[in-house]
Amino acid sequence: MKYRQLGRTGLKVSEISFGTGDNAGLMMNASADERARALARAVDLGINYFDTSPDYGKGAAEANLGKGLKEIGAQVIVSTKVEIMPPDFGDIPGAVVRSLDASLKRLGMDSVDVLMIHNPPRLSRNLDAAHWPPLTPEDMLGPALEGLERVRKAGKAKHFGFTCENAEPAAVKPLLESGHFDVINCWYNIVNPTAGVTMPDGVRYGRDYENYHGMISEAGRNGVGVAVIRPLSGGALTQQVVDMGAAGRHANAGGMYTRRPESFRAEVERGRAFAFLHQPPRTLPVAGYQFTLAHEAVSTVVGGFSDFAQLQEIAEASAFPPLSAEEMARITDAYRHNFYLQA
Repeated sequence: MKYRQLGRTGLKVSEISFGTGDNAGLMMNASADERARALARAVDLGINYFDTSPDYGKGAAEANLGKGLKEIGAQVIVSTKVEIMPPDFGDIPGAVVRSLDASLKRLGMDSVDVLMIHNPPRLSRNLDAAHWPPLTPEDMLGPALEGLERVRKAGKAKHFGFTCENAEPAAVKPLLESGHFDVINCWYNIVNPTAGVTMPDGVRYGRDYENYHGMISEAGRNGVGVAVIRPLSGGALTQQVVDMGAAGRHANAGGMYTRRPESFRAEVERGRAFAFLHQPPRTLPVAGYQFTLAHEAVSTVVGGFSDFAQLQEIAEASAFPPLSAEEMARITDAYRHNFYLQA
């Protein structure tokens, strides 16, 4: 396992980290034995950064992660999150404190290394948003930051961050420049690399394909660590999904793409443009991780694992040579031709 600096935090993190989200589902839907085996193997492989949230399995991921880490006696870096929901807007600082206290109880820990705001930064609030309502820069640098500072003063969190899922670049930039946030979670993958790559003409943006306008490059310039999420585009960059569409998702996989398979269609259709990267023994997922790790601003890639075999497969990604110039040219060609999709 190789290690990288997590921005200005002073922490050295494994370039592959362990995600516990619903989309992959290991920490909620696998058996207790499978979870324990995967956690122990992750630590053996040198993975030292574990990303969780109270939203994942409605607390189950935190509880299972905390229990598993305690059983194997692992000393690792843990990041969890806070979700500010509409009833919380009258007391955002208090909501941050209450959320972390509940997370620490589930985790069985006194503190976490990184505490992130899960709500996406956008220029205006939308309390009717389907999931977490956006927070404005004023919210983030005002009451949300007040709550974060309260938990830091209490010794319950060391570093702060926020996630950029469906975030608005113009709202993210002032937060990165503020110096108050040390880490971001951000979508970055072959299907949508706009957070770190200047795209050629030809890509058609829209509701199901956002332009993240170089967010992770901006984070790197500001000394902010980058933990990449969705490195496989929600599972689209797997051979099973290339072959079978949403039906090819793992039995443990959950989240929106399982509840509403039609919402996964656009990812699947774009992902098929990169099926040529599946060149055993290097698999398509390994190629996906190689792509994300090639960006100099990336600190770690948060692995979404559905089972033990997927963890083992991805942990060996660094053993393969980087994507070739020819492969990178074919990737760029797919962007120029809008993933070879019909108009």
